[in-house]
Amino acid sequence: MWPFWKKITNEEKSGFKSIICIPGYWKDTVEIFGKTDGRFMVVGDIIMDLINKVHYNIELCAKDERMRKSFEVAGKVTGVTNEFLGKIEKHTSVIYVTGSTGNFNDARLFAGVASLIAETGGIGVKVETTGKAFEKDKWAAFASDGQDADMYELFVVDSLLQEDGTTFSCGMHNVGLSDTIISNLQFKDAQRVVRIFNYYQVIDKPVLKVNDGFQTDINSPFYKITEELNQPYKGNEQFGNPFGMWRLTKE
Repeated sequence: MWPFWKKITNEEKSGFKSIICIPGYWKDTVEIFGKTDGRFMVVGDIIMDLINKVHYNIELCAKDERMRKSFEVAGKVTGVTNEFLGKIEKHTSVIYVTGSTGNFNDARLFAGVASLIAETGGIGVKVETTGKAFEKDKWAAFASDGQDADMYELFVVDSLLQEDGTTFSCGMHNVGLSDTIISNLQFKDAQRVVRIFNYYQVIDKPVLKVNDGFQTDINSPFYKITEELNQPYKGNEQFGNPFGMWRLTKE
């Protein structure tokens, strides 16, 4: 875990990797080149965005019978339809793209690349480093707008629940920020606080310190901010947040 007193440089942020899954109908990744007017070049397991001068790892895999269930679970928070899941069930191949993120600019580029790849024969998009799935057009709308708040909607889930009622977020590491966890609140209230606090990080970009206070609005309770050392996904390569996690405690 990164210590919260340490300033993380842009070079360090760009070292983090996000993984995106795109089920579709490709026979070969070379098809991407022809369907994007030469925007992308695929050489082996590397796809190069020739306009933005960035490259990503790409892997084409065979049909995965678990894909429908995976999108059904990961798509609950985005409202995927049964019609869409039926299309996922009929996919013939899957593309996995891995790329550097850990900050908003890199996340924006990655989201745009995923959207363009999906347009060449994809059905939907799932962020493997969050567990959040989208219908292709909904992903494209957020990726096209490209604001920091849109990247939050693409890369972060803020409604995860533990058995004891603790609510937390996952995926903030994709944009270079700490996730949030809160206990001893009803789920609806807890999810609202987590979401507002995460948006506070995304939009205002405050310099947060241990024992700072936070309010969702002028009439709300104060929450004490502390460092959560025992993340729910601690040690998990995909979901664990190396930028850390903030715990909010109602005072």
